[in-house]
Amino acid sequence: MPEVNYEWIKEQLQAAKVKVGSGKAIIKLLEAWEEVPKLSDNMIEEVLTVFPQIARGHAIKEEENEDDYIWIPLQPGQITVTDVVRVKADAYSDELGPIHNGRRGTVVAVRYGDVIFNDTDGKSPELKGVHYSPYKLEKRVRKAK
Repeated sequence: MPEVNYEWIKEQLQAAKVKVGSGKAIIKLLEAWEEVPKLSDNMIEEVLTVFPQIARGHAIKEEENEDDYIWIPLQPGQITVTDVVRVKADAYSDELGPIHNGRRGTVVAVRYGDVIFNDTDGKSPELKGVHYSPYKLEKRVRKAK
């Protein structure tokens, strides 16, 4: 990658009033960025799009080839047993994100406002009987024609 001008970066961070801890983390990331082999502009764009999602533990939305269906935010009261749902890509952060975000499954029950979910995506760990807030889920619905 191109050489990083640390003096300029420090000036930019100071002008933007970035907190010291955040600034140090940014400098560390830029040090690692210098070690990355040269990438094309398209690859740089992809790295800068995907990295923030992964760093937060958010799932990267998969491109799905389901022409007759779309995903919509789940609304309380508009869910029934056997509906196909998925956990929003950014529903959880930190260590819970990789376990839950983007997971797909079937509703097995709705109790006390929670949606109870069994995974159908074949990923690990297996999620059976997991309770979710409806606000953390999306529902698969057929497109209107």
